[in-house]
Amino acid sequence: MAKSKSPLFGLEASGSVGDSVVFAKWRGVQYARRHVIPANPRTTEQLKTRNVFSFLNQLWARAPVLFHEPWAAYASGRPLTDRNAFMKFNIPLLREANDLASLVGSPGVNGGFALASLTASGGIGYITAEATLYDLPLGWSIDYVVFVAVADQDPHDAFSGVIMAQSDTTVPYSAMFSNLESGTYRVLAWARYTKPDSSKAFSPSLIASATVL
Repeated sequence: MAKSKSPLFGLEASGSVGDSVVFAKWRGVQYARRHVIPANPRTTEQLKTRNVFSFLNQLWARAPVLFHEPWAAYASGRPLTDRNAFMKFNIPLLREANDLASLVGSPGVNGGFALASLTASGGIGYITAEATLYDLPLGWSIDYVVFVAVADQDPHDAFSGVIMAQSDTTVPYSAMFSNLESGTYRVLAWARYTKPDSSKAFSPSLIASATVL
């Protein structure tokens, strides 16, 4: 894709010129590309990508605001949306997977320090989770730790089950998810920090597994 500073004698343009060039604008950037007739390949590898893309779209649509927050921070100032950032990280990790053990809930933003640990365990209808942090440098503070519980499943199928999120502001940082159906769940956690310059940072997520009885 080539950026176009002055297509059609300086006028902004969209659409195609004959069957050779297509003009369009994306996120405020005018560009031109060669006109092509879309194909609809259905090889095994391409179907893996399509299926995971569809799954992640459905997960994203059902995820709460706390889940979206680090992706919005990552996408800020970049030529992509928060949803596209989420896709960018997770499609390569899940294409060959049959569960959500590799799911990324936060990519790490603005130098956020990783959590020291995450543990999760399940009981009859519930999951408890706890996270610990390393000592922070002078001037850093923690806003909260986010915990996410999502029903484990094959990312090549349609998304099903639940995705839930909670935050905790006090030590010990923990969460309890209740009214859950029996099965395997993935629990993710990350921290949001305030840096000395008052900007926000997010740690990369950790993930653990828990079984609900």
